[in-house]
Amino acid sequence: MSSIVPSIGGIPLKYISLIVLAVQNSCLIIVMALAQGPGRKVFYSSTAVFINEIVKLIVCTIMTIRETIKDTGRFYPQDFLNDVFGGDAWKLAVPAMLYAIQNNLQYVASHALDPSTFQVTYQLKILTTALFSVILLNRSLPILKWASLVMLTAGIALVSLEESNHRNGYAVKPDPIDPTSSASALGDLLDAQKGGAAAASVAEATPSNDRPEFVVGLMAVLIACILSGLAGVYFEKILKNTQGSIWLRNIQLSFFSLPFSLLAVYLKDGEGVTEQGFFAGYDMLVITAIACQSAGGLIVAVVVKYADNILKGFATSISIVISAIASVALFGSQIGTIFIFGTVLVLGATYMYSLPDKPVVKYVDLGSQLDTFHAEEGRMGSPRQGSNDTLSTPKSPSAPSVRLDRIRG
Repeated sequence: MSSIVPSIGGIPLKYISLIVLAVQNSCLIIVMALAQGPGRKVFYSSTAVFINEIVKLIVCTIMTIRETIKDTGRFYPQDFLNDVFGGDAWKLAVPAMLYAIQNNLQYVASHALDPSTFQVTYQLKILTTALFSVILLNRSLPILKWASLVMLTAGIALVSLEESNHRNGYAVKPDPIDPTSSASALGDLLDAQKGGAAAASVAEATPSNDRPEFVVGLMAVLIACILSGLAGVYFEKILKNTQGSIWLRNIQLSFFSLPFSLLAVYLKDGEGVTEQGFFAGYDMLVITAIACQSAGGLIVAVVVKYADNILKGFATSISIVISAIASVALFGSQIGTIFIFGTVLVLGATYMYSLPDKPVVKYVDLGSQLDTFHAEEGRMGSPRQGSNDTLSTPKSPSAPSVRLDRIRG
């Protein structure tokens, strides 16, 4: 496969996509906060997730057809269907299923744990993503990069923790790092809003670590972190190591995600949807949030294709800091010492991760190689006079042989 990375205006596409992803995530968090503001009508998050997948499916289908016509001058529906459902299309069912399980576990964890515990523990997905990158993609991470990832995890946990503490009630912060998942941050935010008052009363009456469901919630969030890293890296491996355009792969991922999304509508909001309608509470802000979320899924695919999931984690972590700072002006939020310290950790981790790796020093044992060379020289006879290929050591017994045991490469 070609290692050439596309560029726009001389700037590699991976850096452009990372910047766009950070901006998109910041805008998404702000738009969702506005859409869920006080006094607004409640909409059903599960239906928004389903529409999100439909939008991505339509956009990617249009782009695939456009590219096919551009490359071949024609379009055959049967060939298109064969590309979407044939070959290794089944591989996309794996991340779709993992995302579905992950988000159901998030739902369980967000209701079993207090927001602070949920926020901090869920940031472990940054480390699980790096771990699966090493295991599944054979990626090598030096100690400095591991240290920066630990610093990033701690920093974003502190930022999220302070945001959670300043949020009204016990609303759980949405997850902006997995826009490709079948249940998105929209669902988490609405579920938290609907259950916020009840969660608050329970938390006030009983300390979080004494609740019977605490262990269940902790296990759920830890497994969700593992599945988040596994699904993201598996999707990256498919994009980078198999044939098929980004648009085609997103068609397949959205298609396999639709059954899980539809099942979520029935299980979570089926009664309300039946009584009030599928699009109850929808307005321009909700539609904008869905459009922004759909765009995020497409941007993530570009980032994963030309960068990687670890850099995606950095981009989205920075976006959380940006959106939190923007919320000061928009919503009157307060920034405290914990937030500032967390932001410093995030920025420091980003700088550390961007530092070039130290050059690898290779050592070659030349002793055995010289012995082999002399043996081969003796077997084939003396080289011709004047040959520049001759390599020998002194033959006199009184003169010690010069052996180079190590060479710096």
